[in-house]
Order: sequence, then structure tokens, then C-alpha cells
Amino acid sequence: MADETRSGRRRARGQESVGAEFRLEPSPYGNTALRSDWAARAESLSDLDDAVATLMNYRSDRWGSEDQDSLWIEARLEERVAVLRLQSMTDEEFRTRTLTGEDARHVCTDVAGRVAAAGDDYGEIERINDEFRSKYKPPVMPANLFLPTERDLSEKLMKTRTVDWYGKSLGELREERGVVVHATPPGQ
Repeated sequence: MADETRSGRRRARGQESVGAEFRLEPSPYGNTALRSDWAARAESLSDLDDAVATLMNYRSDRWGSEDQDSLWIEARLEERVAVLRLQSMTDEEFRTRTLTGEDARHVCTDVAGRVAAAGDDYGEIERINDEFRSKYKPPVMPANLFLPTERDLSEKLMKTRTVDWYGKSLGELREERGVVVHATPPGQ
């Protein structure tokens, strides 16, 4: 008897929805006019070379900008480039070539060689890492080659940077990084 009433209650509750409600209108967050403009530009790109050029120009003009709109726009451009890449490249090209026309394995080997030559100069390794990310971040380079290379770069950078990090004073770290303190914190 108890089982019958329990299952009757379960049926009476109805179907529960899972996850967020699907939305057709743009997100209420960020600069919707700017996003709509760039979304239309991205959607109008129909040639892979034009799409790659647009993405690379956008990245070079705004690299290091972490604001919500810049990241959203870059993601829309990357989506468009990825779709066009699938439509216009063979499977072999897709897995081995960058969209800048280079052999992806050669690029990864070159970056690893430059990092090895930099030795323990973490400033140079940071510069190489930043250049590699800005130029080859997927979909420009196949992810199967980009990710292991970036992992190795980041690991080398972290190991090199932390050798004497805590042995330096706050003033030395600020000077190394070019930090300008506009107001002295209390107690200093």
C-alpha cells in the first residue's frame, strides 16, 4: 500500500526541467550593441583566409584585454574560423597545418628550442609563451599540437619563475614587473 501512494505522488509531480532555460535573445550582460555588431561581422565571413585575418587582427589589437566583451567577440570569431576550417581543409591539413600556412609540428619544435635556449630567463620564456598563445591559439593551430606545447611552456615558466620568487622583496618584484604604485599601502 505504501509503495502505491509513493509512486502516485511521483507521477503527480510532473516532469522536472534540467538545466537553464534556453534563450534566443542575446545575453543581458556586456555591451550588446558591440557584441551584435561583431557577431554580424563574424557571421558574414565566408572565406577562411579573410576570417583568419580578421581573427589575427582582432587578437593583435586587443591581446591582453580580459574584459568580458573582448573575450566574447574573440570567441565568436574563433567559432567562425573553426567552422570555415572544417569546410575548407582536408583531414590531413586539419591535423598538421596551422591556418597561417606553417607545419604545426615544426612550429612546436621551434618554440621548444627557443625556450630551451632561453635557459632560466623567465622574462624571455614569458615573452615566447605570450607570442605563441597570441599567434597560434586554436583554431589557428590544431589543439592536439597546441595544448601539449603550451603545457610544456607553462610548466617551464612556472618552474623557472618560482626558483627565487619568495626571496625577493615586494619592491624588487614590482620593479621587475614595471609596476607603478600610485598610493602607498598603509604600513609601508
